[in-house]
Amino acid sequence: MNKIVGAIAVCAAMAVALSAHAQTPYPSQPVRLLIPFPPGGPTDSAVRVFLPALAQALGQEFSIVNMAGSHGALAPTALLKEPPDGHTLLVGNSSPLVAVPILRKDAPYDPVRDFAPVSLMGWTPLLLVVTPDVPATNLAELIRYARDNPGKLTVAAANPPTIFTMAQLRTREKLDIASRDYPIDAAAMKALLAGQAQIMAAGLNDSLRHIKEGRLRAIATLGANRARLAPDVPTMAEAGVPDFAILPWVAMFAPGKTPPEIVERLSREVAAAMKRPDVRDGLERAAFESQSSTPAELGAFLRDQLTVWGTVAREAGLQGH
Repeated sequence: MNKIVGAIAVCAAMAVALSAHAQTPYPSQPVRLLIPFPPGGPTDSAVRVFLPALAQALGQEFSIVNMAGSHGALAPTALLKEPPDGHTLLVGNSSPLVAVPILRKDAPYDPVRDFAPVSLMGWTPLLLVVTPDVPATNLAELIRYARDNPGKLTVAAANPPTIFTMAQLRTREKLDIASRDYPIDAAAMKALLAGQAQIMAAGLNDSLRHIKEGRLRAIATLGANRARLAPDVPTMAEAGVPDFAILPWVAMFAPGKTPPEIVERLSREVAAAMKRPDVRDGLERAAFESQSSTPAELGAFLRDQLTVWGTVAREAGLQGH
């Protein structure tokens, strides 16, 4: 009899504890946002624009933790160790969440298995640019020049979109273009402007000033649509590569096994923040093309991107890069 009473008491205590947990509002403490890149970059700048609106909507403080290095792999790796309660989140892009798992045989995480998709946030437009000494004003001319001058052009490669973009062009157009790796975009841009390389996929903010000064020439936009701040620059599809698939996107993720109700709430609030006029204006000034999604849509998009980028990597022999 005492054992039965004791068992009932334990069950009752568990029920009370579970009920209290279920009633705990989210978020119940400050939220940390892990960003895989240094302060001032395109992803970091976009997050700092919309974060105050998200914090206001959720009634809790948000702090940014920049974790640059390893093509962005440090932040997702750190997220693996966080409890799945929605109080530590990741805003990452195609570099750590698609390129790293494809390029690294020892990738420390599986983005589909280990993370809960929250919402797509948008795109950081990249421009395929060349130095003025390259006699090409469009993609067709660039391809023709590269084909007629094998080994003469060098790519300044600091980010996976550049690596994959040029790999796709080299493979499909059978081009002999060299590649020189740099640790960060700033170093690649410096080398480009110094004449040590002739081609790069550069961030809009990083390249527009140099384009206006005549130090670089824009060939195409890496993205599904033309960039608002560079409306005269065609997309890769418009420039003659209709099946071009390397898109520089940004999205929010939570640790795997985060409760669905927390993920859904976050997704709704991200979408609402993106619709605010002040946020949209600020993101546009930061050269960020905003677009939200449901968790299911982001999950499907992530799986598709892994397939697409994986195909490019296999065709170009990039695995284990």
